Amino acid sequence: MGNKGVYVIWLHLPKRMGIAIGKLGTFDFEPGIYAYAGSAQRNLEQRVARHSHLDKKLHWHIDYLRAKAEFLGAALFYNQTKISECWLAQALLRLPGATLPAAGFGSSDCRCRAHLVQVPLALLQSRLVLLSDSIHDIDLGAAQTLALLNAGD
Repeated sequence: MGNKGVYVIWLHLPKRMGIAIGKLGTFDFEPGIYAYAGSAQRNLEQRVARHSHLDKKLHWHIDYLRAKAEFLGAALFYNQTKISECWLAQALLRLPGATLPAAGFGSSDCRCRAHLVQVPLALLQSRLVLLSDSIHDIDLGAAQTLALLNAGD
């Protein structure tokens, strides 16, 4: 299995806040669960590990949100091309009630409206967040799920 592909990062923002997202601007983010679709055509596992840490230089759009949000986990799809990142973002947007909270977030190198999706808390019926199940219909093959946690604990 190669160390390249696409991924979903799952974050939890506990309260409403305005967050400056680099040069993209400042956006008001509602409390809830956020899913970010990204890609790494080399060092996929290291990229996702970087996103899980707080102590880093802010570089990508996701870094600015991650600085305020709890890392819940990630799903990795190995050996996928960069365009799969866009397909993944589109699939996330098809989750019931999903919205795009920040136009242009994570999509400065493609034509997508954004690669960040907010999933309403009401969608999550129990405290056990089975986020990996939310992406089972994505036609990218099997995902490797990493470190999904209970939200709200």
